[in-house]
Amino acid sequence: TEPAVGSDVANLETTATLSPDGKHYIVNGSKKWITGGVWSDYFTTAVRTSGPGMSGISLLVIERNMPGFSIKKMTTSGGHQTGTSFLIFENVEVPVENLIGKEGKGFKYIMTNFNTERLGICVQACALSRVLISECMKFVNKRKTFGKKLMDHAVIRNKLAHMIRQVEATQAWIESVAHQMNQMSLKEQAEHLAGNIALLKAQCTVTLDFCTREAIQVFGGLGYTRGGQGEKVERIFRGAKVLSILGGSEEIMIDLGVRQAQRRYPKSAKL
Repeated sequence: TEPAVGSDVANLETTATLSPDGKHYIVNGSKKWITGGVWSDYFTTAVRTSGPGMSGISLLVIERNMPGFSIKKMTTSGGHQTGTSFLIFENVEVPVENLIGKEGKGFKYIMTNFNTERLGICVQACALSRVLISECMKFVNKRKTFGKKLMDHAVIRNKLAHMIRQVEATQAWIESVAHQMNQMSLKEQAEHLAGNIALLKAQCTVTLDFCTREAIQVFGGLGYTRGGQGEKVERIFRGAKVLSILGGSEEIMIDLGVRQAQRRYPKSAKL
């Protein structure tokens, strides 16, 4: 991700120009919202080594101690433990030996990793949704309003029911996709599962957003307060939204899923 480029990976702007002696790439540009950057010693970096579009992208390993490379910690709403960083490259000389694979194949390598990354995000989102349900179940059996436990109010049971049904359906989809990935090569995954995983990611983050909102409604002010009984709910509230952005935004994922379905839809199918 760069300041001006997120889901549109093919149009990234950080450049890597070969030096006159052919021994180094001279890297200029920046990367933003890089997880773990403040602690990392090596950075697998997508750079533009030739013309526009996906065919001009390559991957370089850039080392932390290389002159001209600086790292700044970013302050985000949640996920403070992730070390989110802003990276700046100013005429950084990177040995040509640090090229990963072949020049111009970086976009392909990135795409190969996207399915695994997105499934990991799905698992995180679903797990956090389960935590919210668990915290709500404990709270509603303890808290009393109007002379009875929250669990005894139909409106609260309704909220819990919708949280549970969405999470269970989402979990089943995750397990189905995970099983298919275990049976396929990376090439087969890219061909048959890219759209399915994209839609699954959207499903997982939409479900998490729903569960987060409902959990805060159940906890009331406690769910909006750091520390105390609603600590986990409040912490998830701050950190959950990023999952709907990283790895591809919900809007991009939904569009990708439909485009993949359309690409494979039989042209002979007619009403």
